[in-house]
Amino acid sequence: NGTFDPEGDDRFTFHEDDLKYKHIDVTKKPITNAVIFFIMDTSGSMTKTKKYLARSFFFLLYQFIRYRYQNIETVFISHTTEANEVSEDAFFKKGSSGGTFISSGLKMAHDIVNERYAPSSWNIYTFHCSDGENWAEDNTKALDFMKKLVDLSQLAGYIQIKSSQDMIWGEEMAKIFSPLESEKFKI
Repeated sequence: NGTFDPEGDDRFTFHEDDLKYKHIDVTKKPITNAVIFFIMDTSGSMTKTKKYLARSFFFLLYQFIRYRYQNIETVFISHTTEANEVSEDAFFKKGSSGGTFISSGLKMAHDIVNERYAPSSWNIYTFHCSDGENWAEDNTKALDFMKKLVDLSQLAGYIQIKSSQDMIWGEEMAKIFSPLESEKFKI
């Protein structure tokens, strides 16, 4: 009858239901944290109009990404030849001056990721905006740091704001970064 009687000789039999077992499905919890790095060249050639265009683009990016995550943080980095993490207000209102080492902003973003935003726990988005000018001696270093950020990011982008009458001294950064173009990096 399928019951066990410790005093009797009844045999304990298995029922078909006893032979079924369940696998425990491990459900991976999606990463619900995202950090967006907004990096902007604030050198002398980045005019008020160029900063306004950058701000508009950054705003749209933020709106798009914020609906996809429960916890979203933003990091604002402005740079000339040196980079600084700044408040949102300072990011868009800081005066323009000096030359440009694009690698300084990219390096700071890379350092902040390593210090505060483990890629195993955070979705990382990195966007850099510039007018395309950089000191020639910094181009290789900028390319190396952009590649490191692309590798860490879900999506990275370089936004170049340049009007047709603007003259670029040296090689445009869009050309320097073009070998990195992929599904994870857009220019």
